[in-house]
Amino acid sequence: MRFTLPLLTLVMSFPLLIQAQCSDIFISEYCEGTGNNKGVEFYNPTGEAIDLSSYQLQRWSNGEGTATDWVDLIGTIEAYGTWVLVNGQTEDVDLGGGATSPACDPAMQAYADQLDNPYPAPTYMNGDDALVLVKNETTVVDIFGKPGEDPGVAWTNDEANGFIDIGDGAAWLTSNHTLRRKYDVMQGVTVPPVSFNTFLEWDTLSVNTWDGLGMHACGCNPNSIEQFHGIETSVFPNPSNTGSITIQANAAIQGITVHSADGKLIREENLGTGIRQFDLSGLLPGSYFVNLRMTAGQTFAHRILVQ
Repeated sequence: MRFTLPLLTLVMSFPLLIQAQCSDIFISEYCEGTGNNKGVEFYNPTGEAIDLSSYQLQRWSNGEGTATDWVDLIGTIEAYGTWVLVNGQTEDVDLGGGATSPACDPAMQAYADQLDNPYPAPTYMNGDDALVLVKNETTVVDIFGKPGEDPGVAWTNDEANGFIDIGDGAAWLTSNHTLRRKYDVMQGVTVPPVSFNTFLEWDTLSVNTWDGLGMHACGCNPNSIEQFHGIETSVFPNPSNTGSITIQANAAIQGITVHSADGKLIREENLGTGIRQFDLSGLLPGSYFVNLRMTAGQTFAHRILVQ
């Protein structure tokens, strides 16, 4: 069943829609690769297994004001476990006029717990399609992108608002990238954002990266450690009582940016060839996002509080 998201009503009801953290599944990884190499991973942040039969992933294509296609999830997602949905096209399709819709890479499909429906379906998304995860057809559980908005090719960096490129020369973030939910994100987005700032909740990886599918590190899991392809990052103390913090990683850091809670760029440091520890001082009381850009191109972010 198609579910229409009442955008204005949701925005007006924001205080009523805030959900307790670690209480329901959310999108933990988004793979928008070349051709039909597309997939979405879901994470269960609770200590109990969850039956997925009441959940549906919708695609809101090209700025449409309602869902254009959807897939009903199946199976059971274990406690602190994942469920991976991958594009189900297994062979090339001739579209006529010399155009071909390519098969999804079998190596990516091997990570799937569920293959998506035939076209049209959510994992035929391009970078300008919003995804909405709903439960029992009426409850919004998570939102990726901004439903009802067509950003053009993709949601992108916006230097005027302090957003930055990840260092791979690509201006588009939701196209030709894999995005992974940050460690300290513990619940889905239930209200359409005023603007979709990718860096607030997502780490960025290069195109056609899917070897992380099927596992996710999240602060909801008491046994989880924040680690990403062997890279560990930390920002401490948090909270800070002095306005000073130390940034540390076991890999070279190329650049650091600090954004306010509303996305405004507060500080930017280019570290050149890269260092593994950096001291940041002079922050006024408030909540901040510290983004670390590694020399290998990955980005990590930490929420910090200065008291």
